[in-house]
Amino acid sequence: MARQQRLPILPARREGTAAGAPEDALRVPVLAEGADPGRVVPKPLAVRDRLTVDRRLVGDHPEDRLFAYEVAESHMRYLRGLASPGDRLVFQRGGRVSGDRICAVRTPQGVVLARVRIDGHGLLLLLPGDGEGEALPVRVEPARGLRGVIAGTHVLLIRR
Repeated sequence: MARQQRLPILPARREGTAAGAPEDALRVPVLAEGADPGRVVPKPLAVRDRLTVDRRLVGDHPEDRLFAYEVAESHMRYLRGLASPGDRLVFQRGGRVSGDRICAVRTPQGVVLARVRIDGHGLLLLLPGDGEGEALPVRVEPARGLRGVIAGTHVLLIRR
């Protein structure tokens, strides 16, 4: 006779219970280097991986507004001292721009990850260690405005 195994009966999950449950984990798309996250969702070919993130680490940011990049050696021009190759940066679409936040910036060469400073009608990509020193300008077309140039602002850095 086959032996019967008794399986535990699990209660139905209720709102606000058991941290670490699947509902508390977000699946954030990790985009290819330089790929644009799009206004609403990234193009399917831009997504290279999915990053599972505990919801508590990104606060109340909606999952569909989050995207990530893996820091590459080419990003180090602007990120030296802030992140290292292999780290993952999670961004939210939009957000507050400030000199202490890493932004995903749309440029003619693709999306660049850098700290930025608003300068009149333009945007400056700040080099490492810059307060008011050297910076590279990005022209902001009035029709697009900052919202068209800033793809996102970082909400989480995951070290390799």
